[in-house]
Amino acid sequence: MTLSGPWGISQHGLMWRQLDNPQYMPLCRGFSLLELMLVLALLSVLVWVAVPRYGAQQVQGRSAAMQLELMACAQALHALAFSASPRDDHPWLLLADADGDGDGDSASGAIANTICDISSSTRNDFTITVVGDQGRFELRAEPATGAHSDTLTLEHLGRQSWFDDE
Repeated sequence: MTLSGPWGISQHGLMWRQLDNPQYMPLCRGFSLLELMLVLALLSVLVWVAVPRYGAQQVQGRSAAMQLELMACAQALHALAFSASPRDDHPWLLLADADGDGDGDSASGAIANTICDISSSTRNDFTITVVGDQGRFELRAEPATGAHSDTLTLEHLGRQSWFDDE
């Protein structure tokens, strides 16, 4: 009995694989060093381009979320002014929280929690302050860390202005 291919038969009838014949040697499976180096080079270029863009997108997303929350806060402040009693001619004098209890008790400073419900993530990324007087208010969001560079100011009429702190 003869077999074709890489198999052979011993004198006892056992089949065995001819590994000593180079024609039937199995091909080595795997990657060469050159292929691995090319893949690593491509991955490093991809990371070099993607990581700064991802960080910029995070900053832009945080700024957009803060801007939306400031607009909602301005709407809440307008609603507060409209719901104030007619005898109260200064509804925007008690918007800030001077003593840290969360209630409005000052005309300027950090925004009171009872006035505007700002999310904790926005409060971690930005310092939200308010300045109120007899006929107007101004909300300001200053970046808490060095990752953001722009400060947003929102006036009682809805005008927004961005300026760079640096």
